[in-house]
Amino acid sequence: MAQRSREPASSEPPTAQALLRRKAWKPLPAVVVLAGNAPFFREQITARFSEELFGSEGVPRELRRFQGPASERELSELPLSQVLDDLRTPSFFSPYRLVVVDRADAFLAAHREALEPFVASGFAGGHLILSLEKKIDMRTRFSRAVAAHGWIVKCEQPYDRPPPWETRTPVWESDLSHWVQQHAREKGLVMDTRTAFALHDRVGTDLAALDEELEKIATYLAEKKTQTVTEEAIVAVTGDQRGDSIFSLVDLILERRRLEAIQTVARLFTHGSHSERGVAVLDPPAIVLPLISALVGRLRALRRAHAIASPDAWIREKLVQKPFLPRLQRQLRATPPGRIRDLLQRLYWIDRSIKRGGDPHRLLLLLVAE
Repeated sequence: MAQRSREPASSEPPTAQALLRRKAWKPLPAVVVLAGNAPFFREQITARFSEELFGSEGVPRELRRFQGPASERELSELPLSQVLDDLRTPSFFSPYRLVVVDRADAFLAAHREALEPFVASGFAGGHLILSLEKKIDMRTRFSRAVAAHGWIVKCEQPYDRPPPWETRTPVWESDLSHWVQQHAREKGLVMDTRTAFALHDRVGTDLAALDEELEKIATYLAEKKTQTVTEEAIVAVTGDQRGDSIFSLVDLILERRRLEAIQTVARLFTHGSHSERGVAVLDPPAIVLPLISALVGRLRALRRAHAIASPDAWIREKLVQKPFLPRLQRQLRATPPGRIRDLLQRLYWIDRSIKRGGDPHRLLLLLVAE
């Protein structure tokens, strides 16, 4: 029978960063759920769990990894029986076995009731890691069981800007800046949050890419016999690799921040538009057409907000959530009703022009430069 984890049960799952800072992980639970949109954290937890379970490099590692089905319609590609067999079948080489199911969202949705009894009883030496790409529903019996007897770990991407309601907070005081600073410290580097911001503003928000660039910077600085990271060192080692989303460009357009918008357009067409899943979209029409759709939706919301002209009513009508009121108010000031009408007409014209073979890059530049 698996030992109960010493990780305290809580309605709020611990973060990957907090778990990685723990020096002692044992006793290890039978079931671990890694939930969130940061694959770098999920991989870090999986690697550390394997090291804690199997110990030194000389010990054979009974590790199996499966790719979960993309949807519940494809569940036959990974039967539950196959996973359970690997978890419960003894090995001649090790008393422990580790099974990892990546992209496990659909797999868990289909099998949570069947897996629930094993959370407390265990798999007789087997350990299961379910790596989810999304958040987990904490209201289910399975989630409550894992919170009590196993681990649920939040693996969320750190935000690269302060919350919009903290209008006086410097831009470098973000979750991502602090993570970069801490991760650099783990590599023996000295870096303040301003320099950390300069790094992720140049490289982008992908944690694996930031980790790789910090390794390069460490090698570069070792040759110079220093551990202090400067912006000069960042420029010397990295290229401008920042990945932008169309939603950041929507905000810049509506707030009439022309220079930043033009710079963002240049990066979008050089490095691609980065979705929430971290996939870079490089096809020009596939960058601009979703941007048009997002802008039209936001402009219609602004038009309604102008007509109501009451912050309480904006929230009541679900035009904005309360924390994002300052952003809406900035956009209302920069985008009066006349500009809304003009932008909607121009977006209609741009959409038709692209679909008839027009140059998406040129058309978008004309829009942001107005």
